[in-house]
Amino acid sequence: MTSQFAIETADDSGNVLGQSFLTLDGSGEPAVVYLARRQNRNAVMVARRQNGQWTHEDTGGAGLDDGARISIGIDAHDIPHLAYTDGRTTHAVHAVRTGGTWSFEEVPTGGGIFFNGVSNVSMQLYRRLGTGLGADPGWFDMPAIAYRDSHPDDHLVVALKPNNGPWQFSTADPSPSATRAGVSLAYDSSDSLTIAYVVGVNDGTDPFPEPLKLASVKPTVVEGDPPWPPPEFTSTVIDHSVRGVESVSMARGTFFHMLVAYADRHEGYVKAWVKSFGELAPTIELVAQGNGSKGPRRPAAAAGPGDNLFIAYLDSGQVMLAQRASDHSWNSLPVTTGDGWPSLAFGNDGTAHLAYGTGNLMYARRTTTPA
Repeated sequence: MTSQFAIETADDSGNVLGQSFLTLDGSGEPAVVYLARRQNRNAVMVARRQNGQWTHEDTGGAGLDDGARISIGIDAHDIPHLAYTDGRTTHAVHAVRTGGTWSFEEVPTGGGIFFNGVSNVSMQLYRRLGTGLGADPGWFDMPAIAYRDSHPDDHLVVALKPNNGPWQFSTADPSPSATRAGVSLAYDSSDSLTIAYVVGVNDGTDPFPEPLKLASVKPTVVEGDPPWPPPEFTSTVIDHSVRGVESVSMARGTFFHMLVAYADRHEGYVKAWVKSFGELAPTIELVAQGNGSKGPRRPAAAAGPGDNLFIAYLDSGQVMLAQRASDHSWNSLPVTTGDGWPSLAFGNDGTAHLAYGTGNLMYARRTTTPA
């Protein structure tokens, strides 16, 4: 598969840390948020590819560390939105670039009253509302941010910012958690909001249980156009067997499937939880055998053309791309060498886009479809 990918260097500074997140703008071009070590801080950087050329800029923000999730979305006006954990305060930050200048807003916690420390910030822009007749355009591209609120007990919270007004807050799961890893927020093709995450239960064993859960908006009937009240959530365990989770990734914009990819930091396996329309029960599928914890896996889930399911992950210095077959098996092929956290997205034309860090920020684009 290496020959089927075009590899480009997006940032050759040599200071890029492993965490990155890739999205596509309205023209189908990639935009990547990532961290790079600059001026004694973990600088929040944005790289964009336009007209075949890469540019990158230091936003002025400071991220937490290489293992902290960071997100980017490009709105309908080609304006980038970022969400991350601030490296100086550990507060959640929403950043927007307008008029050539970055502005930063701390996202309140504690139901909008306090500014507590957070972890595992995950953001997506709400895309569909504002396009219908009579709909309020202020709801188009609304930031939705999920995070763990450190007070109390790292429970799961969702913050929405409708009409660019005050933040609205929902507690998606009040369960206390003994782990702070693993939160991934996603809207599907019908704009249904779901969050995949784990809850650590410290029962004295090593590793202790970290069941994988799914939080979904309750199917309440809302009359008329927004604004709506903050959504209520219901949560359920989808894999009781998880222990020592490394990371969690949920595919966005899916039509017929729900896909959650997750990895174990002790055994080193990569698994997929898949729920398909028309099938009676979800399945838990092995994507990659355990590697005995010889290096991170960092899976990234995405839906490709025809709602085919893909997961990018790491394997002993290789960036791998796995595709789900009709018999629910997963076929993996190497993309390129690399050891940074991969991020995967598909364009409307079916092109696969990958970003990953290796000291430099690298970008891979699939130019042909594998057999």
